[in-house]
Amino acid sequence: MPNRIPLDPVLPKEFDNTPNDARSKAQLDAWWDHPYGVTHTSGQIHVRCLNGGSWDRPSSLGVADNYEDACRLAEAEQAKWVSRREEPVFKVVGDGTFALVRPAQRPDADEITIETFTSLEKAQKYMNR
Repeated sequence: MPNRIPLDPVLPKEFDNTPNDARSKAQLDAWWDHPYGVTHTSGQIHVRCLNGGSWDRPSSLGVADNYEDACRLAEAEQAKWVSRREEPVFKVVGDGTFALVRPAQRPDADEITIETFTSLEKAQKYMNR
């Protein structure tokens, strides 16, 4: 059985219109990576989550026809997003230096440097092994 999600929770003022990096630590602690459902007049449930998929509002995880399906959808889609968000990426540091980093997992966290390279060729060689 999937985790139960809040349905039609009372959200902070301007929750849908606030850049993620402008949110308080308390708001991030309460809502980051915690899916919830919003019931439409049709009875369908729009599953949303503040997870970094959008920079200025919660992300849409999908729409379900009932609460049980909404909970399953929330669990599956949020797991996919977290897995994708955790994937390392290359970035140019400067002066011909490159880094493989794990992006910050929330706005008040730092990225993690996995490895640095002094050339693009060395970075490519690392990735090919």
